[in-house]
Amino acid sequence: MALKVVQNAVDGWDVIREDEETALSNHATREQAEEAARMRASEDRVSGEGDEPVEVKPREVHEIDDTRIGMRPAFFSLGGLLILVALLATVIAIIAAVTGFGS
Repeated sequence: MALKVVQNAVDGWDVIREDEETALSNHATREQAEEAARMRASEDRVSGEGDEPVEVKPREVHEIDDTRIGMRPAFFSLGGLLILVALLATVIAIIAAVTGFGS
């Protein structure tokens, strides 16, 4: 299993394992990413997980999947929850005003 250094679709360079979609780390420059990949490969050799070569693929771009990251769904879920809470508070206020509850 090789470690790859590839461009990030948003910003910088990612270090990823060949068979995984999630980046191990993100770096501002290619040189920093290569250094981090070499350090990671060295750590993996010490821990006995294997001898992983580092491949630099400057033309390959690591895309970010919004559904995997969850930012867009989380934002819309939070917005929907806030609207639901506002509607619930409005209904409770109307019921309290009509029935005279609390007066």
